[in-house]
Amino acid sequence: MKLQLINSLNKENILKLFILIIAFILPFEKIIIRYSLVFFALFCLFIADYKRLTDRQNWIKLGLISLWILPFLQLLILNKLDVYWEHLMTKLTLLIIPILVLTCYKPYDIKIGKLLRFFTLGCLFSALFCMLNSLFSYYFLGNVKAFNYSSLSIFHHPGYFTMYLNFVIGIIYLALLKPIEFFNISIKWSIIIISFLSLFILIASSRTGWITNILLHTIFLTIIIINKKFNKKIFFCVLILLVPFASVIYINPTIKLRFNELVRNAINLENTKKVSSSSNVRRKTWLTSTKLIKEKWLLGYGTGIGKKALQEQYKKDGYDYMYKKNFNAHNQFLQVLIDHGLIGFLILSFYTFIMIYNSIIEKKFIYTIFLSIMILNFLTESILETQSGVIFFAFFNTILFFDWFNLKTLKN
Repeated sequence: MKLQLINSLNKENILKLFILIIAFILPFEKIIIRYSLVFFALFCLFIADYKRLTDRQNWIKLGLISLWILPFLQLLILNKLDVYWEHLMTKLTLLIIPILVLTCYKPYDIKIGKLLRFFTLGCLFSALFCMLNSLFSYYFLGNVKAFNYSSLSIFHHPGYFTMYLNFVIGIIYLALLKPIEFFNISIKWSIIIISFLSLFILIASSRTGWITNILLHTIFLTIIIINKKFNKKIFFCVLILLVPFASVIYINPTIKLRFNELVRNAINLENTKKVSSSSNVRRKTWLTSTKLIKEKWLLGYGTGIGKKALQEQYKKDGYDYMYKKNFNAHNQFLQVLIDHGLIGFLILSFYTFIMIYNSIIEKKFIYTIFLSIMILNFLTESILETQSGVIFFAFFNTILFFDWFNLKTLKN
């Protein structure tokens, strides 16, 4: 028995277990993720097959690390590496994860279906924990704002956490249309998980989360109906589960307020220095960002330097609220243009817009869903400026890009 246990705990099995654990804990507390990644990196350091780095085909895979190498070289040339090193550390997983996955895992070692199952369970348990925490805070501590925005989403900013949850919803919908190997979640549980996570997204009041969620439901339900997979059982389950949605929308003032604010700010585009809502904040940051981009459109300012220039422009334009809050560009594409100019924008565009096209051509629809959700969130947040966004993007983009590349290589 002991010998069997020892044999099962070889380095390959430990690596497979490690990647599943990381997928599971990704939606939880950032400190846990950080230490887990450090432990994972240290383990990989001693067992990695560094000969794979000499393979020319693998160099194409390692093109992913250009998202970190470019900011590094830029700061090195500008002689600002010591001043803005902290900004590079935030993005370090963009460098580490592709190298670790390449040197430690053989092609197809990582079972994507199983990985997504663990991530789904992680998202489900973390959302349940957040919901129970808010229920306890509301009923036992008398906190009337227990279900408001960041009070509900305690592990990550609501915008980022709803991004995770929407990815899970997209994957479950895809599995309902065509079973994903090793994913193994029944139709009954699929409907329950989709409904619960959608309810959580609704209460979390992230408007990008709402838009993404509505698009997912609209697109996939349309496909399901067209393919005649929408039977009476599913219809009645969905109908019953719509009751809590209607109730929450009716009784929750935060949801009403944010929705009305979204509509009001979409119509009212007056030029004012007063910033009263997140919609106004984004509009003003985008306008300010374009001013900086025009100044250094080719190479940009550099990581960290661009953010400092943005703060100075806020102050110059009289946006005191945005200056005090130290806001970034609230758009990853604009942020990249500010920091790294056209060169950085082209790199990011390749790994988003070009790869979403390639994923559709190769029918890698998991990758398509992931990139679609990332692009939607890139439009309203500087996702790669925070740990919650960087780790999620680096982890899944690496695995899904490598999987696409392996298939492409096999065909050729």
